[in-house]
Amino acid sequence: MLLGKDKNKRLVIIAVVLFGIIFFTIQYFSKAREKNLPVSKTETVIPQNTGDNAKNIIVEEDGTVQVQGDIIVMPTIDYKDLEKNKKLKELMESRKESLGIKESLDMIVRSDESFKIGDIHISMRDILEKAFIKKGGVFEEKIEDSGAVRPQKIKEYGIYVVTSGDNIWNIHFNILKDFYGNKGINVSSEADEPVNQGMSSGIGKILKFSETMVIIYNLIEKKVGSDIDLLDPLSKVVVYNMDEVFSLLQEINYENIDRIQFDGKTIWIPAKKL
Repeated sequence: MLLGKDKNKRLVIIAVVLFGIIFFTIQYFSKAREKNLPVSKTETVIPQNTGDNAKNIIVEEDGTVQVQGDIIVMPTIDYKDLEKNKKLKELMESRKESLGIKESLDMIVRSDESFKIGDIHISMRDILEKAFIKKGGVFEEKIEDSGAVRPQKIKEYGIYVVTSGDNIWNIHFNILKDFYGNKGINVSSEADEPVNQGMSSGIGKILKFSETMVIIYNLIEKKVGSDIDLLDPLSKVVVYNMDEVFSLLQEINYENIDRIQFDGKTIWIPAKKL
């Protein structure tokens, strides 16, 4: 009886040992297979333009494509911080310099940005949308893969905050003098005065045409104004489409500026010599 019990005990021990060997063998080969599994391919696309939404495109082995991204909200440009915020000041100076101006505009704001004056927060998207509707147009936008909504093309807009004593004519004139001054051309303070028996000078015609190119936005009522002559201090801003303004000025040969023609709607500029 004692021999029988010892034999059974050895059989149990052998069985346990064999089970353990089999278990650890299975675990070993399972981990080895996991290490040798192919890894899904991934490709990261880096946005090419400043302000674009960061976005990863993940291509799985079976060809499935996943797009992951975060909506990047651009910081609001605060009017009161233009002088005391060093980084903001440098940003505005850099944008102005790229456009060939210095002091005639308060801010250069992109169409996907917003700005703040006092306690009033304004998005360029809201201004542009209302301006397009007022003119009977359609404000085109696109939806990013991340869900962000933005204009089809990011443009720059010059913002002038109306102060006491301002009028639209002088605001335009100061921008024009600023632009030409950076090109080494001194525009006389009387260059906008009529010439030849009351006829408008070339500068005067440009200034009149400029009135058709701007947006007057009422900060209090949050709507596009219709009367450009009523400029209330700190309650209205003048918005310039910098692409339109400077493409016009770039085409003008200042030596022939008095040959410009303007009929109230359309302006004719003498062709530059090749």
